[in-house]
Amino acid sequence: MALVLVVDDEPDIRYLEQMALESDGHLVMTASDGDDALAAVEIEVPDVVLLDVMMPEVDGWTVLDQLKSHLDDRISTVRVIMVTSLGADMEKARGGVSGAIRYLVKPVDTDDLLATVREALAGDPEPQQRLAAQTDALTAVARIEKGLDPDEVDESPRPRLSRLERAPRRPGSDLADGDDAPTVVGDELTETQRRVLRVVAENDSVSNSAAILGVSRANIYASLRRSARSLGIESVTEVLALLRAGVLVVSD
Repeated sequence: MALVLVVDDEPDIRYLEQMALESDGHLVMTASDGDDALAAVEIEVPDVVLLDVMMPEVDGWTVLDQLKSHLDDRISTVRVIMVTSLGADMEKARGGVSGAIRYLVKPVDTDDLLATVREALAGDPEPQQRLAAQTDALTAVARIEKGLDPDEVDESPRPRLSRLERAPRRPGSDLADGDDAPTVVGDELTETQRRVLRVVAENDSVSNSAAILGVSRANIYASLRRSARSLGIESVTEVLALLRAGVLVVSD
């Protein structure tokens, strides 16, 4: 039995998902928008979040980013499954890059929904599942940008950058689409920022990185946010994904 948070602005969908999950033995909380979802996880951290994207005011992408960049590791490592009508390949890839471990497109068969929740709960710890999803998403984006089917297996090296990976290239770099070289950053950042990025890239959690550097998690996140702004990357979540996938490399 797990605690599942269902987030959707459509009452009928919330009800149907809640009934299905409860029939499978889970406890269920519901939220009708992004603000309610973020407030709910502060009260009680669920095991899984089923997250819609298109909601008024605070949408699912914002909720996902807030969850994955949260200072509380219990919240930042909650398993997030996107459940949305956005079925385009690039939207699915965005979900993986941003930190969701699974992506379901509405209308979702009840059996598929329950099977996906069970799989998420029975699988590896969330950080490993998230990294696997991010790696698959980056590979899919590379295939999309080459005009290939993102779901087919591609044995060729994938390009390292895409429009979901916005890190600027080092001045003078001739990295072209299809080049397998990572993007190296250096002069854009301070030495402290580079040191934080190097440590974060080598560790599987922000808490471990903070302990190694002898600072608080809040300091780590603040440094990552400053680095993201300097590099033109949209969020801390994307910085973490690019670092751990080897797409973003920090010079000495």
